[in-house]
Amino acid sequence: MIERLGKLKDLNQRWLYLGTVVLLTVPFLVRVPMPPGGAMLAAPRGLYDTIEACPPGKVVLIDSSWDMGSRAENRAQLECVVRHLCRRRIRFVVTSMITPFAPEFASRVIEPIASEAGYVYGRDWANTGFIQAGANIGAVIDGLCKDFHKIRPTDYQGRPAAALPLLRDVRTINDIYMVFCVTYQPAEQWISFVKGQYRTPVAFGCMSIMGPRYYTYLDSGQLCGMLVGNRGAAEYEAMIGHPSTGSRLIAVASFGNCIVIAAAILGNVGAWAALRSRRKRR
Repeated sequence: MIERLGKLKDLNQRWLYLGTVVLLTVPFLVRVPMPPGGAMLAAPRGLYDTIEACPPGKVVLIDSSWDMGSRAENRAQLECVVRHLCRRRIRFVVTSMITPFAPEFASRVIEPIASEAGYVYGRDWANTGFIQAGANIGAVIDGLCKDFHKIRPTDYQGRPAAALPLLRDVRTINDIYMVFCVTYQPAEQWISFVKGQYRTPVAFGCMSIMGPRYYTYLDSGQLCGMLVGNRGAAEYEAMIGHPSTGSRLIAVASFGNCIVIAAAILGNVGAWAALRSRRKRR
């Protein structure tokens, strides 16, 4: 028995790769319930409660500045928040400041959800496209707060803002209830200008690796809420009662972590058994 266990130390890596592929496929084929829990729930809960408290007639501004580079986590975050906004019948405007590809990625996520909810483009939601901000992102954000149409006179298809009923109602930050910035690394200028100067709630959706950077803003109340990676999206989906992309991807990640743990255990058992066998032979 000990000698057989000792062979685990030299297990062909191809078996590990095969096992990994098989196990990671399971969450895509079968929905695996993984109830969220723990102190991390406080971060998405703040965003959820803020949206729930949105008064009638107000508009939410979404800075969706992600593309293929951070799609693995930002997509699920945008999806669950837009679904919540549509359920609450809250109008929203989308803009992008970091990558010119972001407006297209955002529209791909939003359009089917908005269509399912009966939202009409231009009346209930609008995509104002890419704003070239660069190093002047603070000035651009301040400009949006003071005169939205001056910074974004058209939508992403070139239609005048004045021609869209929704954008006619969005002139300054006073017409916006809250800002949700979702990207790899949200710009802290949203906090400085929107929350600091105008007291408008700000929430972030960021990659998992960037989460620790923003928890101080969350603890101090400068952020009303935050979604960190797919875990944040999965927790938010549980709150709105609609498991989707975030829940599926966090299940895949959990299965991957189990594979790593199992491989470490098997490797150590194999090393221990091989050492035991050598000692017995001596």
